Amino acid sequence: MRISQRTGLATGLFGAVVTAALVAAPQANALVTDLSAGSGSTFYVGQAYTVTATVTVTSGLFQVSFSDNGTDIGKVNPSGTSATIQWTPTTTGSHVIKATQELISSKTVTVNVTTAPVTPGGTGSASGNPLSGLLSSLSAQ
Repeated sequence: MRISQRTGLATGLFGAVVTAALVAAPQANALVTDLSAGSGSTFYVGQAYTVTATVTVTSGLFQVSFSDNGTDIGKVNPSGTSATIQWTPTTTGSHVIKATQELISSKTVTVNVTTAPVTPGGTGSASGNPLSGLLSSLSAQ
């Protein structure tokens, strides 16, 4: 009986030590701590923007996936504490940009995309009346 009591005691102590070690161990979290899309607050269809996720795990083992309203933008390996990708919106409206580091942690940012304003342009001159030269030459005759 003595042996089985010792075995039970040893197993119990081992379990307690393992549990304590797991609770006290530092967490190796792969966290996305920040997400930004572009540098301004205005977003236009067809214009490229840089989307940057700040991460805590910087090794190439934990890629960062980016999506736009659930549609994959791409995956990149972090460089230092950030992962960056180019995003070009193709539709107007609300876009939820999401960065996820290996299914562990994610952040989202919502932006509103509009159609780029049309700037009027032309190739002619707006100075003077085009008939003024003709009128002056006729009146000179």
